Amino acid sequence: MKSKISVALCTYNGEKFIQKQLDSIVNQTITVDEIILCDDCSKDNTVNIINKYTEKYPSLFKLFINETNLKSNANFEKAIQLTTGDYIFLADQDDVWRNDKVEKTLAIFNKNKKAEGVFSNANFIDENDNRIYDKLTLWEFVSFFENENFNPKNIKKLLINKGNYLTGATLCIKKEVKAFSIPFKTGDDFIHDEWLAFQLANRETLYYSTENLISYRIHQNQQLGLGNVNKISRIRKQNLNSYNLILENKKPNSFKDYKITTRAYFFQYNKYKKLNEKYNSNIFSEIKEMLLVKYIEDDKKMKKCNPILYFFRKMKDKKKGKRIL
Repeated sequence: MKSKISVALCTYNGEKFIQKQLDSIVNQTITVDEIILCDDCSKDNTVNIINKYTEKYPSLFKLFINETNLKSNANFEKAIQLTTGDYIFLADQDDVWRNDKVEKTLAIFNKNKKAEGVFSNANFIDENDNRIYDKLTLWEFVSFFENENFNPKNIKKLLINKGNYLTGATLCIKKEVKAFSIPFKTGDDFIHDEWLAFQLANRETLYYSTENLISYRIHQNQQLGLGNVNKISRIRKQNLNSYNLILENKKPNSFKDYKITTRAYFFQYNKYKKLNEKYNSNIFSEIKEMLLVKYIEDDKKMKKCNPILYFFRKMKDKKKGKRIL
């Protein structure tokens, strides 16, 4: 029996690029069965464009227009809840899917029976669909340096110790994920894609495709941009060093190394502290305490490495109100 494939796509003032994204989803080598679109009170021509697709493909497209602006987290939660498929692909309004994205993603699920979620890498395109930053992929930007020895335990460790690397626009989840991930538990520094990554990584059911299965569009009006991509490219080596320290592939042996680990551990500690205060969750509390221990241990080792630099760093932190327990 063929699995039913759903797409959860959220829109807001997306008239400029939505048509190209919808065409890329419709023209997959393995066809999707439903496209759930939740529009978040667009003020442009987005809804009219979508209505043309619903008229052309009445059994495929289902449009829901929010009464009030829900913002991204709540809107994706709504869209996912409305899906009825066995596999649910998340999609942004301004990207473009490779025509075999569904096929390649399902292949990862079929190869890894334990998988409940699969994400992928992506290349970058500009407003005119031209490939840009040829030597930089989405994973390099988010400091996800995949290698052959990477496994579900490392996926969890990296997520907790350093932060999110999963872009929701590349993610597909099984329908069973809805039961344990909804309602979303999000915060200012913990949005819906990190919440889903957290849930799946904690269950060790998060897998990935190394291929660039979407083209991630860089433009002025996107909600989550990349900032100075050229600068990110220049500091790739630094990001890789940080990645290996956080995964404990490399042992810190300098003041600079401990600066990297303590900065990461404290940021993550503060994030989970806020989440625990908001949701009073045992798992957030446990992670918060674990990160606090890591921070204190490496902070002591950093002081031992160079007491003078440590003193000035603490003075600077105190002045700026950073890393204060």
